[in-house]
Amino acid sequence: MNDLANKHCVPCEGNMPPLTKEEAEKLLQELQGWNISQDGGSITKKFSFKDFSKTIQFVNDIAKVAEKEGHHPDLSVSYGSVVVELSTHAIGGLSENDFILAAKLDTVRS
Repeated sequence: MNDLANKHCVPCEGNMPPLTKEEAEKLLQELQGWNISQDGGSITKKFSFKDFSKTIQFVNDIAKVAEKEGHHPDLSVSYGSVVVELSTHAIGGLSENDFILAAKLDTVRS
């Protein structure tokens, strides 16, 4: 488990600027398989599963983590995959919370 996965998300009220693309790319190096958007405003990762049941189980598992952290991803669910997109809507871009949640979601994978 990396350092990010050991941290916890902190409430964000929109009173801080989003990370620069350079800051985000540095944090991205601590994750595996995540991609940063062209504008540096979000990160995404596709998780693949062999059947729909495993896909939905993953969605339920990450929902529990997201609720515990108080930080929620956007999800796109299909038969055998989930695309997770993270950004901090309150600041219109990325915060450290997005990278913390990404690291935690990587540990959920069953």
